[in-house]
Amino acid sequence: MLVRKFGGTSMGSIESLTSVSKIVKSYRSKQVVVVSAMSGVTNELLKATNLAMSKKVAQANKIVAGILKRHIETVDFFVKDQKIKKELIKYLEKVLDELAHFLKSISDIGELSNRSQDKIMAVGERLSSRMLAGILTDQGLPSEQLDMEKSIPHKFEVANHDFYLFAEKSFAKNIRKVLNKNKVPVLTGYFGYVPGGMLAKVGRGYSDFCASLAAAGLRAKELEIWTDVSGLYTADPRKVKKAKIVPKVSCAAAAELAHFGAKVIHPQSIHPATRIKIPVWIKNTFEPKAKGTEIVYSVKNPKDFFVAVTSKKDQTIVNIASYRMLLQHGFLAKIFNTFANHKTAIDVVSTSEVSVSVSIEDTSKLKEIIAELRPVSKISVIPKKAIVCLVTSGVKNQQGVAGDLFSTIARSGISTEMISVGASEINLTFLVDNDKADRAVEAIHKKFFE
Repeated sequence: MLVRKFGGTSMGSIESLTSVSKIVKSYRSKQVVVVSAMSGVTNELLKATNLAMSKKVAQANKIVAGILKRHIETVDFFVKDQKIKKELIKYLEKVLDELAHFLKSISDIGELSNRSQDKIMAVGERLSSRMLAGILTDQGLPSEQLDMEKSIPHKFEVANHDFYLFAEKSFAKNIRKVLNKNKVPVLTGYFGYVPGGMLAKVGRGYSDFCASLAAAGLRAKELEIWTDVSGLYTADPRKVKKAKIVPKVSCAAAAELAHFGAKVIHPQSIHPATRIKIPVWIKNTFEPKAKGTEIVYSVKNPKDFFVAVTSKKDQTIVNIASYRMLLQHGFLAKIFNTFANHKTAIDVVSTSEVSVSVSIEDTSKLKEIIAELRPVSKISVIPKKAIVCLVTSGVKNQQGVAGDLFSTIARSGISTEMISVGASEINLTFLVDNDKADRAVEAIHKKFFE
């Protein structure tokens, strides 16, 4: 059993869809396909939502009409069987007509819940999954859309471990019903009800996560994530010319890379699959013969100690110093509870006896956080910083790595702040000025990878 996920760029054009259909048809055993919306469609749907909330329904409807036109043109190009084409276009029109009415309703009410936003966002996957199933069927590979929107009942209050274990079993049960018809299931990346909202709790990488949950539930042989790059690189190839593909990497290292700037995968998306030792491959839709990167639970006796270097710009440092002798025993708890209560994620932490420095990306609640912490601490804020992260196979027993790293940065004339070794002991992170990040990454790559 093979689970394959195709992202927005894979679904986004005539050229890429031609490659997708060839990739799917080339596999002769049982497989499951998970798709994102066509590239740009989810952004257009969110834009239409914002217009509707601003009482600009006519402009929102123009966006909906453009989405319909794009999908119909794609169907016209690929599908030759008139019956399949007619049914496909009827479905596309029905879904988008329902969307137009829904946008009108939220405009009239003037309220948008997380659930309503998720319902609108789901439209992209509903369209692309039905379209790809129709294309594959027309080309001789019987396929069936599996709309995952109602795959999880509203009986969970929190999206915890039990929730996702239930999701795995539910996905597998629904998928097997299609497989038993000797058809290829084409799943919507959107998978319905999540306590607190899909976008809020999982984020835009939900289709990767859906594929990983499906692979885990089915106990698949492999999970393939098809995108527009040939795997994970030792650095961003757009910025570092000599960056090269990492052939094999642990799930912990892959998650660190994703969290600190690598955009190929969602940081948590691969965990359900790798948790039960299902290998995950990152593959290139436009270069299907390229080997790609294999992500496994752990790498025994890794060939290369250094994995990759990445950066994440537009960070803000918040320095928090405790007034001595005041609430010392609860100082750290107070800080982290305050950030948590304001739903603000912390990326990097550096501490001393009476002070804490944290880096954050989302500053929308920073004024409220400062107001809450100011009575018990002195606070300073430094914007326009970037995290630089060197991911390794484990720094615990390696001498001299930190010395070499920071000597390299010093020779490049770059000042560092908030130096930290992750609890997993596979990364060294520090912060630099935004405009120095690319130079820092280049210098580190040259020292450790070239």
